[in-house]
Amino acid sequence: MDVMIVTLIIGVLASVGVNRYDKFVARAKRPEAVMTFRALALAQREYLLTWGRYSGTFDALRFTIEGGTRVSPTEIQGRQYNYRIVQDDGLRSWYVIATGNIDGDPFLDIIGASNPR
Repeated sequence: MDVMIVTLIIGVLASVGVNRYDKFVARAKRPEAVMTFRALALAQREYLLTWGRYSGTFDALRFTIEGGTRVSPTEIQGRQYNYRIVQDDGLRSWYVIATGNIDGDPFLDIIGASNPR
């Protein structure tokens, strides 16, 4: 009887530990998007200063992500996230949406960034 109780307690503690570990690993993957957003904001700022408007494509910015693959002029697949640049509010605006499943649940994790207004 005592062995069963100890086994049950160890099982419960192990499942809690695995859940916390998964969340920690997911949090560790998020900096890819943050670093990409920062680099993209700098590239957009340079483009704005040169051309007087923001770019609507990664190609015009000559923007790449280390270890990433260009899917289209407006989409790049990174290691953890898929990035899509959108310019739907005119040439003086832009935003990027990063989507990926970094925590293994059935829902996509979505992070966005845009030009300062």
